[in-house]
Amino acid sequence: FNSEATYRPVDSTEQRSILQTCGRGYFVVAVLGVGQEPTNHALKDVAQKAAELEKWGRKMIFLFTDADAYAKYQKSPIAGLPSNVVFGIDRDGSIRNQILTAMKLAPNTQLPLFIIADTFNRVVFEQHGYTIGMGDQLLKTIHGL
Repeated sequence: FNSEATYRPVDSTEQRSILQTCGRGYFVVAVLGVGQEPTNHALKDVAQKAAELEKWGRKMIFLFTDADAYAKYQKSPIAGLPSNVVFGIDRDGSIRNQILTAMKLAPNTQLPLFIIADTFNRVVFEQHGYTIGMGDQLLKTIHGL
């Protein structure tokens, strides 16, 4: 995964790279499907592990497909997500497509799509679609780093 890939933070009009946001080291990137049960379930699992994920201290970039999707999410956001989550827009789908290609996943792979990667462009975790215990899965990988 190219850590120089860019997205637009929701509080900005400027594109930013993953590296600019996260600095050197590991990070989480997720592409979310707003209003979809698999995404809602995964985010609730992450919120349950907020304290441990904050203690890790690395950024988690949660991306929406467009500004309308983020606006829809804001109408009913998941409470208690870690404070190190940064929301953004994957405006042309380039980050999602990069992950799909690199992980050899089908173009219609169900969201959410989570990875843990580092700034040496290595992906150490990938999970997509409906899954149980996303927070636990992230932490298991993080503790193994």
